[in-house]
Amino acid sequence: MDRRDILKALPVFAGLSDRDWDKVTAIFSERHYHKDDFIFLEGEAPEALFIVRTGKVKVLRHSADGKDVVLRVAGPGQMLGSVAVFDGSGYLGTAQAIEDCSLLVAARNDCLVLVGRYPVFALAVIADLGVRLRGSAEQIRSLAVERVEQRIARVLLKLAETAGSDAPEGRVIEMPLTRQDVADMTGTTVETAIRVMSKFRRNGVIRTRRGKVVLVDCKVLEEISEAR
Repeated sequence: MDRRDILKALPVFAGLSDRDWDKVTAIFSERHYHKDDFIFLEGEAPEALFIVRTGKVKVLRHSADGKDVVLRVAGPGQMLGSVAVFDGSGYLGTAQAIEDCSLLVAARNDCLVLVGRYPVFALAVIADLGVRLRGSAEQIRSLAVERVEQRIARVLLKLAETAGSDAPEGRVIEMPLTRQDVADMTGTTVETAIRVMSKFRRNGVIRTRRGKVVLVDCKVLEEISEAR
């Protein structure tokens, strides 16, 4: 599959006219990363926009006490670094490959040209930023008003959606997920995260398989996450 076919398969370019494809294709290159490779670092000047072609990438932010907090997991078709590229500030987080992956890359200046020249791409960027903004607002609301069990159930479901695969016993989160990660992502303590995860496991809602969390009963987790 050549670069043009790859780009055509991505939602951000849906509706682009045939006569524009050669120009757009020329802007992007493809880079390959191994598991645990860093794609960009928090605070770095935004030199490029990245679009995940294959694999998964996690975006981390460093907290004041030196811990890494997972902000999001990006899969195929999703953009990385869009906020920094279009406002000119440093990258908001550190992007690291969860597994071997392939990314399409366009220099910042070329991205600014794309936005000005192709309304379809500009709308895709606006939509991506809107999704990010809604996600941030939802996270803030969750930390403010939801019980810890709700927050942890919601995070597990989100990770299962963005970084999961189906298996006979349930939905497997295909990334390392420590109790510290769960605590950092839900604004609680490690001890509380351990207690809640242990309760979920005792109740048969989740299990651990070769170091990965398996969601055995997503319906129950959804009920917990939506409880009022």
